[in-house]
Amino acid sequence: MTTIKTFIKYFLSKILSLKFLQRLSQNIIWREILNQSKPKIVSSVTGNMKHEIWNKKVRDVVWDRIPEFIDKKKDILFLEFGVWEGYSIKYFADKYKSVNSEFYGFDTFTGMPENWRYMYKGHYDQEGSVPETNDNRIKFLRGLFQKTLPKFLENLKEESKSKTVIIHLDAVLHSSTLFTLFKLEEYFKEYHFIFDQLGTDECRAFSSFNDAKQKNFELLLMSEWNYAPEVVFGKYVK
Repeated sequence: MTTIKTFIKYFLSKILSLKFLQRLSQNIIWREILNQSKPKIVSSVTGNMKHEIWNKKVRDVVWDRIPEFIDKKKDILFLEFGVWEGYSIKYFADKYKSVNSEFYGFDTFTGMPENWRYMYKGHYDQEGSVPETNDNRIKFLRGLFQKTLPKFLENLKEESKSKTVIIHLDAVLHSSTLFTLFKLEEYFKEYHFIFDQLGTDECRAFSSFNDAKQKNFELLLMSEWNYAPEVVFGKYVK
């Protein structure tokens, strides 16, 4: 009997861990976010599929419609947090062809700095190599966001800040996403954003930041994967 009680206590201690409760609460958090601003759902898919197919059904369907809100002829400043192989930054560089547009990708390029769900530390490792590109408007910054973003923003020219700003948040980790949102707030009050996986830890970071800074936002487009928000496009407004 004592052995059974000990096992039950151990089992409950594992289930009722902080991380488990955080993940459980995320379902409530993203529902509250969507209740504040109801985006247009442009895709809803379920099940697992090859990554190439998933990109088209979940990501591209949202990205393809962003020019309805941001003209393709505009000069944009595109900052991406979480680059991996460079699929998304190259996609937007191809979409927004103005020679004055700027594209910056932030990543360690050595994989994730810690474990996250089913992914272990080092997942997405590119052995420190940045994606190859012939587009000289695209530049990459290696290292943790906490190390590279502050200096980048300090040195950013006013001309760059005046462009239409699009922030692509694909960091996955709550800590990385939260830091990025707070740091960007020091330099940009209004901008467009894309969350790559809002139904996961990103929604907690988004919610905490909005509560702390009393931010107003509009969600414009969204794709769903397995009945939860995945790729979400929106903007911060005054």
